[in-house]
Amino acid sequence: MKGSEEKNSWIYITPIYNLEIMVELGREIRIGRVTFIDIAKIPYARKRLGLPCVFSAINNKKYENIFFKESKTYAFLTFRGEPDEMKEECRVIIDEAVNILSLSQLGYCSRQNNSQFGIIKQRDFTNNYILNKTDFVGSIRMSLESKVLLFFLNKEWRNFHDNFFFFNLIAIISKSNNKIQVKWKDTIVRAAVMMGKSMQSRDLETCFIWNMIIVEILLTEQGDKYNDRLPERVEAFIGWVGYWEEEGFKKRIRELYKKRCEFIHDGNSKNIKVEDLLFMDNLVFNLMLNIVNHISLFPTKKSIVEFSEKIKAEKLLGIKSKILPKTFKFMNREYDEDDYAKI
Repeated sequence: MKGSEEKNSWIYITPIYNLEIMVELGREIRIGRVTFIDIAKIPYARKRLGLPCVFSAINNKKYENIFFKESKTYAFLTFRGEPDEMKEECRVIIDEAVNILSLSQLGYCSRQNNSQFGIIKQRDFTNNYILNKTDFVGSIRMSLESKVLLFFLNKEWRNFHDNFFFFNLIAIISKSNNKIQVKWKDTIVRAAVMMGKSMQSRDLETCFIWNMIIVEILLTEQGDKYNDRLPERVEAFIGWVGYWEEEGFKKRIRELYKKRCEFIHDGNSKNIKVEDLLFMDNLVFNLMLNIVNHISLFPTKKSIVEFSEKIKAEKLLGIKSKILPKTFKFMNREYDEDDYAKI
């Protein structure tokens, strides 16, 4: 039986275009079940990755030697089952990991300089190599698709995220934690994937709507009056910042929710502006920052709601907050009119 199970153990390998993982990151990063690794490191990590042969054996095969010259970075995913039945699921899992990695551009990159990277590249084929872990039997599959801009995981990227939430998010995704409700963890992962999709897109309305959905799924419950609850719950997390009163954040969130409804219900996107998207980028970044970095305080969505209600009560009483963590942070990426024109 064990031999049969091993026979059904496969590795799905695909090039990741427009992404380079620099030596400062060890030329490798793992997101959940997916390992992204630099081509030069693969021979040295082959046993850990589950490759059943030396790397040169792959390169010596007629078609595989082309495949492993496609990109600087490859994604590896181990799975069990029949390749023809599992290949789409593998693609989805890797796409989600790509999007989670893409969300690391939020805050780190300005919108006009964000990159599009992933399984597909502009005007070319999607490739994947499905390899049996025991028998060195494999095949390359190709399908025509299309995508652009190189993204580097380097020392600057790592140093930026050391100060924020991305690595803590990876830890939540990759490790079992009984203190976090499974349903809530799934919600956080879905929000992360949506953030990545927003950062990969060049369509203003699409990015704006992704961001609005993220805020809604993180902060609201079924039956909430969103126009009231969204500003209240956002305020619980960033209302302590001077910008909240100075720039009228509560009013602005209500205005943006109205634009969201106009687009969703009437298909009217004419009122959605670049500055709306950039405001939502900052909002999403800071919500995720304070939720993820204080996940022990927010192990369920219910804890988010209860926290918001306590902050609201303290404000009504006019007392100094005893609930608000002193370790909450806020980052504001600023743009000017020239930036708006480039986005």
